[in-house]
Amino acid sequence: MHRTLLLMLLGAGLQLAPAHATQAWKRAKPFPEASAAAKNAAQAVIHEAGSEECLRGKLSNAIVQLSNSCDVSGLSSSVCDLASDIAGRELELDVAEMLSTSETLLQMLGDGASAR
Repeated sequence: MHRTLLLMLLGAGLQLAPAHATQAWKRAKPFPEASAAAKNAAQAVIHEAGSEECLRGKLSNAIVQLSNSCDVSGLSSSVCDLASDIAGRELELDVAEMLSTSETLLQMLGDGASAR
């Protein structure tokens, strides 16, 4: 399934059939890798390193990966809660939300927020 379509379906609250969901869980990145991707995406947003749509997609994908990583690993932290909340939203982030989310992610991940 195309990644953008998958994100749109998941963002709309639709659930995948168990076979597809199982495959998606198998592709979850380890927390350190997912958090590094979230940091990179957040920095790109803050530094306006791309078009609005490109940055929105990069940040959204990184947040979904981070949320999946937390879920699959059974991790719990403020950054996992934030990622889960944002990944479950029906509407995409506007520019101001992208910026504030990026700043918050960098603060949480930069402060050594560890998942437990």
